Amino acid sequence: MSVLLASTSSSDMSSPPTSIFSEGTSSVETDITQPEEPRVYDLYSYTTKSPNTRMLYIQSAEAADAAISRLSTKVLGFDLEWRPNFIKGNPENPVALVQLASEDTIMLIHVALMTTFPEKLKALLGDPEVVKAGVGIQKDCKKLFMDHGVDTRNCVDLSLLARTVDNKRWKGKYANPIGLSRLCETYEDLTLYKGKVQISNWERPLDSRQQEYAANDSHAGLVLYSRLVAMAADMSPVPHRVWYSFDAICGLLYQPSTGVLWHAYNPYYDPGPPPPPRPPKVENEQFVGHEGSARPFRAFRGRHNRTRPQRPLSPTAPNFVPGAKEHSPSPSPSPAPGFLPNHRYQQSFPRASDVRSAPSGFSTDMDGFPRLPRSSAPRQWQPQPTRPRVFRGGMPGAVPAHTQAGRGRGRGRGYAIAATTG
Repeated sequence: MSVLLASTSSSDMSSPPTSIFSEGTSSVETDITQPEEPRVYDLYSYTTKSPNTRMLYIQSAEAADAAISRLSTKVLGFDLEWRPNFIKGNPENPVALVQLASEDTIMLIHVALMTTFPEKLKALLGDPEVVKAGVGIQKDCKKLFMDHGVDTRNCVDLSLLARTVDNKRWKGKYANPIGLSRLCETYEDLTLYKGKVQISNWERPLDSRQQEYAANDSHAGLVLYSRLVAMAADMSPVPHRVWYSFDAICGLLYQPSTGVLWHAYNPYYDPGPPPPPRPPKVENEQFVGHEGSARPFRAFRGRHNRTRPQRPLSPTAPNFVPGAKEHSPSPSPSPAPGFLPNHRYQQSFPRASDVRSAPSGFSTDMDGFPRLPRSSAPRQWQPQPTRPRVFRGGMPGAVPAHTQAGRGRGRGRGYAIAATTG
């Protein structure tokens, strides 16, 4: 089926593809923008959806090669699982489980319990004739190469395929992923169970709940691909597969069977109207920006605050006129009427009766306070004894020993000096 989509010529894509639903079809007449009542969906189960499908839990490379050699399908549901990491900053754990689903077999290949990656599995993932369908599997394919050095070809992102064939239903950015559970609710009227099993330890042997969860994810990808590709086949012209398919080679994404880098793009996709703008923030009328600016008045933090208003020095001092060539300070202004000075500031200055005469042998400064005598002996600067230097590049040799380096750039380097007084 994928070969049929690949045969679409560029001349057929001159006009945008038409959806399989016409404008008069009752299935699309409902306005999806109106709020709908919440609906309760039944849980998805591969045993109910496909009773004849068998599930194989494989823990050895030999058993994986034997099971893959018996596959004869060209379409697979694809998914990966690895143990989550709950410590911020630590790298992700490697891929632990590879899930593949065909029409009659679901294989859960637990590569975390194997000493080597199965060779038949590596060849199957790299086969360009076999479709691997999943939701948002770009990261999964890159991670599979980073962890095990495996390339994955002919990969289909179901969210991009759904936006391509059902553009009237899905709006927004084309590359935004759509969850697998949401796609199941839309096209299968079923929902996938998402609980604590999703973040469980996938490196240990799987229990029954983990096996059922992993099997449903891969099988749902296969069922959704079959439905969406049938919708694409009824469109005129048929959408080009490069809009939703890619090859992951050496950790990079390429267009299928080409050497051109791939990115999610559909020239005929309609993202719909842009989202409404955010409402403006309500500012407090008590704090208004300086000179009528929209920026609110904030507390003074640092000397680079430009929103600080210009205020006079005192109630009677005139404001400074910008542009004046010279500005001579005026004498101290007289206090405004009713201005009472604080008595605490009066006691902070020395009074004339508090200044005592300096003792004999001491000189006084301009305020009448005694000065401490200075030593007549000059300071002697002596270098510290030298010690051999450990060679760490450059020219080896003996350098003077230095004291403990202080905080800041350049301190503690070169010669250390000792000041002595006579």
